[in-house]
Amino acid sequence: MEPRPFRRVLLLMGWYAVGIHRGIARYAREAGWSLDAMAAHQTDTSPVWQPDGVVCILGVSRWMDRLVKTLELPTVNIGYHTTQPLTRITADNRLVAALAAEHFTQRGFKHIALYYKGLFNPGESERRKAIEQAVAERGRQFHLIDASVINRRKPTPEAMFGLLRRTLVKLPKPLGILGWMDDTAVEIITACRMEKLRVPEQVAVLGIGNDELRCEFAPVPLSSIDENLEGIGYSAARILDRKMRGNPVSLKPVLVPPVGVITRQSSDILAIEHVEVATVLRNIWTHFREPISAQYVAANVPMSYRRLHDAFVKHVGHSISDEILQHRLEYASKLMTETDDKLEVIARASGFSSINHFGKAFLRKNRTTPSVFRKYVHNQK
Repeated sequence: MEPRPFRRVLLLMGWYAVGIHRGIARYAREAGWSLDAMAAHQTDTSPVWQPDGVVCILGVSRWMDRLVKTLELPTVNIGYHTTQPLTRITADNRLVAALAAEHFTQRGFKHIALYYKGLFNPGESERRKAIEQAVAERGRQFHLIDASVINRRKPTPEAMFGLLRRTLVKLPKPLGILGWMDDTAVEIITACRMEKLRVPEQVAVLGIGNDELRCEFAPVPLSSIDENLEGIGYSAARILDRKMRGNPVSLKPVLVPPVGVITRQSSDILAIEHVEVATVLRNIWTHFREPISAQYVAANVPMSYRRLHDAFVKHVGHSISDEILQHRLEYASKLMTETDDKLEVIARASGFSSINHFGKAFLRKNRTTPSVFRKYVHNQK
């Protein structure tokens, strides 16, 4: 095989994320690139040498945007800003929103909120619309804590934080609330503590990003959606490689699916007032990998199956069987992402009776087969 030519790649990030950098660096090592990462952390830093290509995040600083335009090199943009006609790689906000809404719905929350700062980031606006739609599709009440009106008047951070505190007190409880990113979710936890609202008993909090330093050391360990930042970085580098080789690349945005929800203390609770339904939910969460059925878990509570089924649908929004299936599919997706186990092994480990049953259920839920999903995930590694 002909060796790859030596490439020098400039990272213009401004907004820094370890996962994105790790994904780019992993591809760079495979491709034999040299990375100039000085401007991955800061702006107004000139390249050390003349690069062959650029991975950037537009919209972070005018200096970076001007430099990208001046360089006129093969470039890939991570993020949502479209100030220049470049190939963009972003998280799939529709799937991120679905994970968030499902996470709270599975826990029985009837009221789901989003803290929206209105940061003039098109990604934040896109994510807000996707979350509102996902919550509505699940029959839950959506609440928007909207700091965008204040934000347009260039307020102090204290003004927006004050709005958050006042609104949290007024919203119905129990409440599930999502932050635009992990930093925002930590603000929510802090506001709850200052208003003496218990997390997660009264307010369950979910972030986006799964930054372990932020999540593990938050005032209450923070549940978060792993939006696959490493996969985003790796995909950006792979597409840049194609551009530097002179291959045609579409300007259509590349949407990278999230890995899933990493549950920690901030949302690890059931918002279910019905004792028997809460008992069944907890049993499913504990034993879904075992050969259980809806009838099996129902037999452990002092209610008829029909009454329990009706109560479960009323409080959770779907059937007992659907709840078991959802957990099995999520666990199988996790195993396909993190291991090289055969699909037959994963199916059994996730509680499915056969590979055929697993394949049909996965296709119905995700509109793709397990093998296609695994191939995509492993191509990101």
